Amino acid sequence: MLEEEARWLGRALSAIDASAAFPLLDAGSSTEHFRAVEQPWIDQLIWKPLRSRGLQVVHVDRREDPGVDLVGDFMDPGFAQELKRRSFRGVFCSNLLEHVVDRSAVARALLSVVGEGGYVFASCPFRYPYHADPIDTGFRPTPAELAAVFPECELLEGATVTCGSYARYVTRSPALLAKTLVRPLVPFVKPRKWWTAVCHLPWLFTPFEATCVVLRKGRRPSRGASPG
Repeated sequence: MLEEEARWLGRALSAIDASAAFPLLDAGSSTEHFRAVEQPWIDQLIWKPLRSRGLQVVHVDRREDPGVDLVGDFMDPGFAQELKRRSFRGVFCSNLLEHVVDRSAVARALLSVVGEGGYVFASCPFRYPYHADPIDTGFRPTPAELAAVFPECELLEGATVTCGSYARYVTRSPALLAKTLVRPLVPFVKPRKWWTAVCHLPWLFTPFEATCVVLRKGRRPSRGASPG
């Protein structure tokens, strides 16, 4: 996740009435180390403000690691039933949909765990290089296209956020910069990650962009429609 993307999502979460969107399911959360150390702006701008308010967030991922509260696959019916029993009122889905084969099915599975009126906070890259985790389908939606993946929802707010170039992120520490420069020279070590590193190099001075949306499950009646 990019820093301005995290800032946008953090602001959107803080602006929603807590009783309407929490408890919140963080889908594809990754680990605590990733959120707080590798990309510390995720914790600082999104999760720390919510913790300070005592709001419940459940981090869910397929990998069992520190910082993952529930381990499971959203497409597993048994796991989906477990999530439904927890009465989530919101779903957070950031940088997940470009890494799945059937994003519509994943979106349906996520929507199934929240009731009518529940919220979805979602983001995807808009202008960003290939990055396999473990795949990258190339999904780079506009706000309207991202909202369309969740057809049962109303788009409340959406934006394409400019997030700075690759150089901004890799120059945060000398060690990270050195790794970034050396990694393309060793293609025989983890070739998929090597290719991701190579694809990032042309973006050293080109700004990234991310698409962010806030959605609500359930559509408003069309104007002029009769009540029933």
